[in-house]
Formats: sequence, structure tokens, C-alpha cells
Amino acid sequence: MNQRLTALITGWTIVLMALASAFVFGRAMPHFTLPNEAASLMSIIQSEQKLYYAMLAGLLFIQFLDLLASYTFFRFFLEDNPQIARISAALRFVYTLIFIWAGFFLFQNLSTTPLSDAMILSNFKTFHWIWTFGLIIFGVHIFLLGFLMKWHESIHPLLWIMALVAGLSYSLTSILKLIGFNPDILETLELALALPMIFGELALAIWLIAKGGKLSATKALKASLA
Repeated sequence: MNQRLTALITGWTIVLMALASAFVFGRAMPHFTLPNEAASLMSIIQSEQKLYYAMLAGLLFIQFLDLLASYTFFRFFLEDNPQIARISAALRFVYTLIFIWAGFFLFQNLSTTPLSDAMILSNFKTFHWIWTFGLIIFGVHIFLLGFLMKWHESIHPLLWIMALVAGLSYSLTSILKLIGFNPDILETLELALALPMIFGELALAIWLIAKGGKLSATKALKASLA
């Protein structure tokens, strides 16, 4: 697999992941977790089974893309720093395994035995707790990815600086959530860090699609013609 193809696969993987995440966490999941005094959560899940199944399918799709990104990021940045590329890929792989483990608790809400609202909410809370723990590791992965971007040819400094900030932001906010930090201060902090957290990896994806691997391909062509 050449650098240009690897860049395209990685870039579109991240874009698809962002779109799927917007549906799962922005559209579907709030529908089942926001308070609703008119109906129980079990009845909402049963009446909206298609949406719940779509949410779970989206979650599995994101997890598959995360596994794919673990490998393609490794392949793309391998020549820049093999050791850091391996560590970064391994961290994303571990994060994805934790993410998959968290997802199992959402499948438990499909039990044929009626569940209380407390049990359903507990499964959602357990999912978020485990996933948040995984995001600490994900943040370290993004932070190391920022260094790989810095060492790579032709990536604008703004992109790798944004990745470094995003990595620190993911890890910091996730740690604060797990230790029960003041919710109001944490919400303000998350709003302040939202931009780099959202665009830290997405900006790299756009660069990969537009320019990633082109310079390497040009060098390889020149070398073959020399």
C-alpha cells in the first residue's frame, strides 16, 4: 500500500467516523437518555427499536473504523518515527478495545426481560464511564500523533499544534470527569476546548485527503526515473 492510498483511506476513515459519531452521540443516544416523564425508557427503546439498532450499528461501525485507523495511521507515519508510530497505533488499538467493551452495556438494554429505567440508565452510565476511561488513552494517542505530524513533511504547524492541544484536552477532561470534578467548571472547560478536540483529528483527515502522500509519491517517481 503506497503512501497516497494510505493517506486517502485514513482521511476518509476519520471523516466517516466523524459523521457516524454525529449520528450516534448527537442524534440517537440523547433520544434514549434524556428524561421523559411521559414514558419509561424501556417503552421508548421498544417503540424506537429501529433507531436503537441503528445507534448500535453506528457504534460498531465507528469501532471498526477506529481499528482501521490504528493500522493506517501506523503505516502512514512509520517512516517518520517507527517507535512512536508503533506506540501511537498500539494506544489507539487499546482504546478501541475499551470502547468495544463499553459498547456491550448498551446491547444489554435489548434484553427480552423488561428492565427498569434505573437499570437502563445504569447501562448507559457504565458505557460512558468505561468509554471516558478509554478517552484518556485516546488523548495520549492524539498527542503522539501530533508529534508524528510535526516530523512529517509538509504538514502545516497549525495542524500538529491543534493535534497536541486536542490530545491534552481529551485526556484532561476525561480524567476530570472520572474524578468527579466540579461539573460547572468542567462544562466551561469543555466548551473552551471544544474546537481543538473536534478539529484536531478532522483537520488532519482533510489534509490527508487533499495532500497526504503526494510528495512521497512524487519523490518515488523521480527516484524511479533517475
